[in-house]
Parts: sequence; structure tokens; C-alpha cells
Amino acid sequence: MRSSRGQALVELAVCAPILVLLALGVAAVVQVQDAAAGLDAATHTAAAAAVSAPDPMTADAAARARFAAVVEDYPLHDAVLHVSLGNFNRATQITVTSDAFVDVAWAGVSHRFGLRAKAVMQLEPWRTHRLA
Repeated sequence: MRSSRGQALVELAVCAPILVLLALGVAAVVQVQDAAAGLDAATHTAAAAAVSAPDPMTADAAARARFAAVVEDYPLHDAVLHVSLGNFNRATQITVTSDAFVDVAWAGVSHRFGLRAKAVMQLEPWRTHRLA
């Protein structure tokens, strides 16, 4: 009876570190996926705010404000937004791209993962847009 107890303890000692590493890896992947989804949502929200603005300056300001508001809820670092408004007429497509990093050093991985998102939307055709 005693030898089976010792065998179970040895098996636990061998398997426990592997299970801990697997759990940390899964948690790190979930954090990266959550951050990627957040960056994508923030980028699309910024594009939606830009296409409904009446002029280019307001579009840029609205996109940046919405982006910042959404990004703060996610584990993103150094998030940067790029807004391309074109000539801001009804046929124009607004392109919004963003870059950010997610840090998973807590999981034993000394690496920052770079993330990128892009959204392209056409200006709302029913609006009258003023040129700046």
C-alpha cells in the first residue's frame, strides 16, 4: 500500500510543472486574443465615429476619442491610431489602422506581441459633409 502512495506522489511531481506551464500558456493565449479583439473593436469604433462626422477635423478628433475610450478597457500598451480621411467627400473611404502591444511577461514569456487592426468604411452618403 505504501509503494502506491509514493508512486502517486512521484507522478504528481512529474506532471504538476507540465500542467502549470500548459495553464499559463492557455492564459497567455487568451490574453493575446482578448487584446486583439479589443484592438479590432476600437479600430472599427473609431472608423464608425469618423464616417459620421461632418468635417475632417471633427472626424479625426471623434475617431481618436472613441479609440482611446475603447482601448482603455483592454490589456493593450502603446496603442497608436492612424486615420486616413482622403478628400472627405461622399465617395471617399476612410481607412483607420491601429497598432498596439500586449505584454505576457507574467506567463514566463519575455515577449511583447505586436497587434495590428484595420477598418475601411465609406463616408455616410446621406450626410452633407463640409470641407475644411
